[in-house]
Amino acid sequence: MTRRLVFINSAWLIADKVIRLGVGLVVWVWLARHFGPGGFGLWNYAIAFTALFGAVTTLGMDGIVVRELVRDPSRAGVLLGTATRLRLIASIAAACACVVSLLWLRPGQPLALFLVAMNAIVLVLQSSQTIDWHFQARMHTRPAVIAVNVAFLATTLARLALLAIEAPLSWFAATLVLEATLAAGFLLLAYRRDAEHRVHWRFDASVARELLKHSWPLLLSSLAVMVYMRMDQVMLASMAGDQAVGHFSAALRIAEVWYFIPMSLMSAAFPVMMQKREQGPQAYEQYVQRLYDGMAWLGIGVAVCTTLLAPWLIERLYGPLYAPSAAVLSIQIWAGVTVAMSFVHSRWLLAEGLQKYSLFYTVLGMCVNVALNLALIPRLGAKGAALATIATQIGLLPVQLVFPRARRNFILMVSAIVAPYRLARR
Repeated sequence: MTRRLVFINSAWLIADKVIRLGVGLVVWVWLARHFGPGGFGLWNYAIAFTALFGAVTTLGMDGIVVRELVRDPSRAGVLLGTATRLRLIASIAAACACVVSLLWLRPGQPLALFLVAMNAIVLVLQSSQTIDWHFQARMHTRPAVIAVNVAFLATTLARLALLAIEAPLSWFAATLVLEATLAAGFLLLAYRRDAEHRVHWRFDASVARELLKHSWPLLLSSLAVMVYMRMDQVMLASMAGDQAVGHFSAALRIAEVWYFIPMSLMSAAFPVMMQKREQGPQAYEQYVQRLYDGMAWLGIGVAVCTTLLAPWLIERLYGPLYAPSAAVLSIQIWAGVTVAMSFVHSRWLLAEGLQKYSLFYTVLGMCVNVALNLALIPRLGAKGAALATIATQIGLLPVQLVFPRARRNFILMVSAIVAPYRLARR
C-alpha cells in the first residue's frame, strides 16, 4: 500500500508540473520572442528580485509542518492555523520590503516598479499554500493539483489572448495576481470539500514558537539558497544589462524545466523515508542510497542530452536573437545533477534533525556564488553566471566531511555517481 500511495502521489505531482511547465513553456517562449531579450530580461529581473524576498515567506516550515502532520494528525488544526498566520505576516512584510528596495535600487523606472509590485502581491496570496501541506501529509495531492491547475489554465488562456492582441508587458504582470487569487480560492474550496479530514484551524503561540524553533535554520537556508539561485540575474542586470538577463533566463528556463521530477518524487517519498528510519538504520540507508542513485543518473542523462541539443533547442524555441543562450545552456544544465541530489539531501537533513548543517552549507554557498559572480560576470557575462552556479554547487559537496554526522551521507552521494558499477558487481 505504501508503494502504491507513493506512486499515485508522485504521479499527481508530476502531472501537475508537466501541465504547468508544458503549457507555461509555450507562453514563456512566446513572451521571449515577442518582447525580445531586453523586455524579457526585465520580466525575469522582476521575478528574480521578488524571489529574493519571497524566500522568507514560508519561514522554512513547509517540511516541518508536513513532518508534524505525519507524526500526529490530531494536531492538524493548530499546526495549519498557526503556520498560515505566521506565513501571512511574513509575506506582507516581505512584499513591502521588496517594493521599497526596488524604489531605492531602480528609481524612475515605473515599469520595473509595477512588475515587482505585482510579484510582491503574489507572495501574500501564496500564503494559502499551507492547504497544500495538509494534502501532502495525507499523501493525497490530487485535490490540490486540480485546484492550482484550473487556476493556471484559466490564466494561461488570458495570457494567450493578451499575446494575440500584443498587449504591453504590464498587463501580463497583472495576470500573475489573477492566477494567485484563483489558486487560493480553489485550494480553499478543495479543503472545504474534504469534510472527512477538515478540522478547525486556530493559532497557538506555543506552537508558533515550536515551529520557529525548528524552522529558523531552514528559513535562513532557504534565503541563502534563493540568493545564490537568483542573485545572478539581479547582478547580471546591474553589471551587464537587462538583455544579458534575457539570454541567461532563456537558457535557465530550459535547464530547470525538468526539476519538477526530483522535487515531486521527493515530496512523495519523504513520508516513506521517515517510515524507513523508524524500521532501522539498514533499511533507512538503503532507501536513501537508492534515492541518491536515481537522482544522480537522472541528472546526468538529462545533462548529456541537453548539451548535445543546446544550439538546436535555443534556435527552435527562441529564435536567432537568443543564439548566445546556447552556450549558457550547455553549462547551466550540468548543475541539475547536484540539484536533483540536493532534494534528497535536504530531506535527509530534515529527517535527521540536522537543519543547522543545511544552514551552514547554503550560507557558504551563497557567499561563494556571489564572489564568483562578481569575478566572472564582468568577463564572461551570462556564461560567467552559469559557471558560477555549477562551480558553487559542486564545490559544496565535500563540506559535509567537516561534520561527523554528515560524513556517511557524503559517501552515499559519491557512491551514487558509480551506481552502474555497483549494480554491475551485484
